[in-house]
Amino acid sequence: MGIIDTDVCLSSFQVFWSSSDATFIALSDRYPGLVARNEFSSLAAVDELIDLIERERRHRHSAGRPAA
Repeated sequence: MGIIDTDVCLSSFQVFWSSSDATFIALSDRYPGLVARNEFSSLAAVDELIDLIERERRHRHSAGRPAA
């Protein structure tokens, strides 16, 4: 996980095992469009979700800046 201007705050998240996909899936109510998967660890799925959120926030932040 990288460090960005503000911390990622997950007000609520879910991690569950999907037997059909054979993977742990992590979701957040605050970021409904982002889904992380990890076949080995539920904690790794949450870490990947946080990474996805950080990338999304960086993308939004840079997209909001005027072109140089």
